[in-house]
Amino acid sequence: MDDVFKKIVQTMNETVLKDINFNEKNQENVRQTIHKRNKKSFHVKHKLNYFLPTVITLLFFLGTSYFIINELKILSREEKITGLNKNNEAILQEPKIDPHLYTPPEQKESYEEMTKKDVVAKLLNTVDYFHTASGKFEEYSLFYDDSVSTSIIEYKLSLKNEIGGYEKVTTLFDEKVMGFKESIQEYIYNNEKLWSKESLNKTYQVQDYQSEPTREVVTPEEAFSIKLKDVYKENPKFREQPHITASGTSLFPYEITSRYLRNMEHWEIEKQNEELLGHNTIVLFGKMDGQVVERMKMKGTTDTFRFWVDKDTGILMKYETYDKDGKLTSYLHPERLDVNIPIDPQTFVPNLDGYHLPINTRKKVNIDPREVDIEVVDYADDIKEDTEDVLDLLRKDIPFLYEFTHSKLSLFSAGYEKYKTYKQAYLTYIFENESQVIYVRAYHKDSVIRTLSDFNREKGEQLEKFTLNGIEWSGYEITDLLGAHFIGMKGDYKYEVVSQDISLQDTKELLKSFKPSNDHKKQ
Repeated sequence: MDDVFKKIVQTMNETVLKDINFNEKNQENVRQTIHKRNKKSFHVKHKLNYFLPTVITLLFFLGTSYFIINELKILSREEKITGLNKNNEAILQEPKIDPHLYTPPEQKESYEEMTKKDVVAKLLNTVDYFHTASGKFEEYSLFYDDSVSTSIIEYKLSLKNEIGGYEKVTTLFDEKVMGFKESIQEYIYNNEKLWSKESLNKTYQVQDYQSEPTREVVTPEEAFSIKLKDVYKENPKFREQPHITASGTSLFPYEITSRYLRNMEHWEIEKQNEELLGHNTIVLFGKMDGQVVERMKMKGTTDTFRFWVDKDTGILMKYETYDKDGKLTSYLHPERLDVNIPIDPQTFVPNLDGYHLPINTRKKVNIDPREVDIEVVDYADDIKEDTEDVLDLLRKDIPFLYEFTHSKLSLFSAGYEKYKTYKQAYLTYIFENESQVIYVRAYHKDSVIRTLSDFNREKGEQLEKFTLNGIEWSGYEITDLLGAHFIGMKGDYKYEVVSQDISLQDTKELLKSFKPSNDHKKQ
């Protein structure tokens, strides 16, 4: 115990008392002061002589305790004394961290000068430069037909240790057109399962999930060798990325990098260092490629772009595109980005309260094992030029092909498949808005077709039969959503037309414009 108090006295002398010079003169002043005070207070009861030493002793211990707490930081660090070492010094134990909460290494901001090639290389390989990320941003696009898309994306992601991700996509609509303000979709995955939740119908789907194998580093030369029309197709030349799509634009910007930056002479480094939400970014500014504008269905006047790239991770934190007058035609604006922070693994397990499986998925669907022999010859979606190329191929190879010719239906995707010698056609049309869709497929009655949820929804009772444009049709209402399923026969060939968010009667009316492709050629 004596050693402990000696240690305290030594510490006080070296800290709070080190600047005090208590010489003989100081001591004499103290003795005189005490003598005078004793004369003045002699009339106080004798028992005070016992009380004062007690108070002084108590104050001493309180002061000493306060000193120990503050100078040695015993309580503020929440450390525990587990014993004394050979020098009689306290052995302190650091507070324990929850073993279930992975703590990534601290991310440090980079301020090094970067070349164009450095920036592109990091944008194409972001998966190597961070462990976890959490953020929120808004994405806006103005398309060639003056339609607008606005989405708010929130996400949490872990690439190491506790593998998993959460993404919430809130899409905003014109309520007068759609009848509702927003649609919310959530995607959650861990190292075993992948869930998707849809807010409007309160439905969810679940499937087994396995992360993609690690791929080698991608160089700018490799990325830019991919043809523009193939950039958004599944491409093994790009690095792996988790099953999150909307937030991937920012976290894994492989495709947008390959499209916007492929011509090094069309863009420049505008600023080497610019602070954005606590991150140091490099700013790029360049000229848009006309083919990119057309293929992405952007506003035709889009002329230039600007990127804000996080220097240490390559994450595309922010981007903007502008028309010739400098007005925004699209953007990704971040609200927050936190890199390499602990994320609770419970984030990667969905809350399914109030949600249910779609009716058509509650019953097990028997998949024909012969489907493995189906070959996808060609497929394209969204990009008008690519879709029309596939459609031209279908018109050439499939003589029994029918198409919709209604002015309010626009082709969204086209697919060409084969089962042995049998040829199959798949077409998807958008009606008045993106939620109103018509799916079409045509094939030989003896062919094996793929099991697709769009064509396998639970049907109600069979309605009237009728013949239209040479096809004998049977109609069914779909039980789990607004829509209809028409099945038609013409000789040895079968046609299926499925509508989504379009009534049976309106779908039947649209069928009047479902005509042979030969008629389309004549027009």
